[in-house]
Amino acid sequence: MPPGYNTPCVSKPVTSRTIKFAAAVGAFALAWFAGTGLPEGQQPVGAVFALTVVLWVTEALPLTITALLSTALLVLIAGIDEKQAFAGYGDPIVPLFIGSFLLAKAMEVTGLSERIAWWILNQRWASGSPSRLLLALGIIGCLISLVVSNTATTAMMLPIGLGLLKAMGVEQRSTGFAIAVMLMLTWGSSVAVGFPVGTPPNLIGIAMIERSTGTRIGFVEWMQFSMPLTAIMTLASWGVLRAMYRRGDPPERLSPDHARVRLSELGKMSPAERNTLLAFVAAIVLWMTPDLAVFALGKGAVLAAWLQGRLTAAVTALLVGAMLFLLPTRGAESGTTLTWKQGASIDWGTIMLFGGGIVLGQAMFSSGLAETLGKAAAQATGVDTMWGITALGILAAVILSEMASNTASASTLLPVVIGIAQGAGVNPVPPALGVALGASFGFMLPVSTAPNAIVYSSGLVPMREMMRSGVVLDLLGAAATFACLRVILPLIGLA
Repeated sequence: MPPGYNTPCVSKPVTSRTIKFAAAVGAFALAWFAGTGLPEGQQPVGAVFALTVVLWVTEALPLTITALLSTALLVLIAGIDEKQAFAGYGDPIVPLFIGSFLLAKAMEVTGLSERIAWWILNQRWASGSPSRLLLALGIIGCLISLVVSNTATTAMMLPIGLGLLKAMGVEQRSTGFAIAVMLMLTWGSSVAVGFPVGTPPNLIGIAMIERSTGTRIGFVEWMQFSMPLTAIMTLASWGVLRAMYRRGDPPERLSPDHARVRLSELGKMSPAERNTLLAFVAAIVLWMTPDLAVFALGKGAVLAAWLQGRLTAAVTALLVGAMLFLLPTRGAESGTTLTWKQGASIDWGTIMLFGGGIVLGQAMFSSGLAETLGKAAAQATGVDTMWGITALGILAAVILSEMASNTASASTLLPVVIGIAQGAGVNPVPPALGVALGASFGFMLPVSTAPNAIVYSSGLVPMREMMRSGVVLDLLGAAATFACLRVILPLIGLA
């Protein structure tokens, strides 16, 4: 059972918290009806204010979560503009990061992500041969990393991978299959760019594109070009490793019973896991709902416009994040799925790094430096077409991400490539997307990404092999990124 979750039922805190939250809802309802007749916009703001005060006084939720939730409700219920509401946090993307990180933390601490991994490995198609096992590990890492950071995903998958190698009698350094398994753990999690919340460069790119061009890319719209790329890169990762390390296949095959035994040891799904799964499904549905409403009803429909303006990605992330601190969880020490101590351990460093990157990008745009550098780069390279600049941006992002984090690479290059495009008088959206996606595709060195460093620390992957295979995937990643953008963006009106 995951740490922090005990078998005894803890019902008293759950009952107390339920009463406190019911009081807050009652205060909301009273303030709503009391505010009838007030000028437009004041009634919902007053109701949210009353709800927030009661939650703060009773501490039904952690104070920080209540503050974030109140801002989300101001957008959702009171119709406050998202940028105005989240101005106090610096940018609407910051609370989106916080909410999605809380969901990822819940998947980690409850053990749901590990259960998902062993459930997939328990399927016959996943353990029938070394080749299938390798592909299964890539798919598992990719699926989990769509919502959980690639670092956390790789850290969680490493002991699983080592356990599988041990079960197959493969524990020696430089063994071909061991190298393939370790690299698949990092590659599978790193290529998961299919969801906007999957990796920081995605959100940085979305934010800078909207600020510089006014183009807003929704959840479903992003998935239309990024999910095909994610699928292609997952298969490419598997193909490269099979081609380079097929001769190192172990003599023993993994018994399907191994995964089944491990899954049975986990026992039945705990209430905390069920609540986390519920929150995860709710997040995916709510993130996709506004875009699906536009597709189904048209942009001019009242409901579609309401959802687009109020049920934003940041609002959804905070609502789902608050659910984790609210849903009663039998057997948990706090009585809820996630405690504030656990929630406070999310990757705040990445959030601060993201905020710094946004501020730096704004300064480069407002000062005109991005345009100046862009014009200089365009003149130096002779590249002045939209797709030429896109290819240049992708290559630059892949190369820079070998030496710096993907977040730092995206923050550095996005203002420059947008400036190049604007200086050349072409649409900057494809080049910016190329940089955002390419920044996640650095695979050659242990310092390129934290997942690379994690698997390198196992001692099973020699530096030479990581570089030799990584450069192949770097080139494939750059080519696949360009191809997906070149084919799909014109079809969905972004190029």
